Amino acid sequence: MERIVLVRHGETAKNVRGIIHPHGDEELLNKNGIKQILAAAKRLKELKPDIVYSSEGKRAQQSGELISKELGLELKTLEGIEERNWGDFSGGTWEEVQKVLDKMSLQERYEYVPSNGESWREFEMRLIKAINRVLEENKSKTVVILSHGGAIRALMPYFLSMPRDESFKHKPHVASITIFDYQNGKFSPVAVNDTKHLK
Repeated sequence: MERIVLVRHGETAKNVRGIIHPHGDEELLNKNGIKQILAAAKRLKELKPDIVYSSEGKRAQQSGELISKELGLELKTLEGIEERNWGDFSGGTWEEVQKVLDKMSLQERYEYVPSNGESWREFEMRLIKAINRVLEENKSKTVVILSHGGAIRALMPYFLSMPRDESFKHKPHVASITIFDYQNGKFSPVAVNDTKHLK
């Protein structure tokens, strides 16, 4: 059995302001974000993970570095687990994006490509490809992956074997922990959006 532990990166200044991070954003965690991630690291120690991955996003990499140091584990970069590229919407607010998406059916939203960005379909496919690669390379291991709110949300239908609109029910908190066990081709939820370590 493998275990996937998804951790959303710690808080950034853009998170506080409700701003969409541009693809490849260099912004790092704020002081509160660092504190949150160190609290998450203490919780992760209980799970006795074998390896830590992070997305290529700087805020996730910094979070991964803090956690891997605390756990005494190697940190690897996992290509493909980055946040969705919202293209020209980047730097704006989610409310601005929502005004456009609310006019669409679920299938239209799935296929919609923001200018200079990527579709939900493209986003989902690269996320699943990255997760499957991790599972293939880490048989019988507990793997921590530092990722992003939108990425974790987009993966929930896949993990839960639910329709795509299941993703709308999930809003991963910064530094939250979501755990799935994987055995015989099936994922089983252990914890979803766990934030007890932040209280």
